[in-house]
Amino acid sequence: MDNSFASATRLEILNYIQQGIGNPGEIARKMNRHRSTIESHLQVLVEADAVKKVPLSTKKGQTTVTYTLQKNANILLANIKHLMKNNSI
Repeated sequence: MDNSFASATRLEILNYIQQGIGNPGEIARKMNRHRSTIESHLQVLVEADAVKKVPLSTKKGQTTVTYTLQKNANILLANIKHLMKNNSI
């Protein structure tokens, strides 16, 4: 797997998280990818300190995981989108 931060897939994942979709299963469904693939990309984003993993408890007492953007990631994502738009990447 590509370990670069700014792969197209990771940028798309960041975009979903920015929209409030942080569940790996939901991201996988929206992107038509396997959950394990999305989780691998999310791990790279966690290691790059772009997202953080947030464990949550459900009403039934089960633990689920969601991802949120780190504070600086919104600015970084906006800059990347701007550069991509201006350079037609």
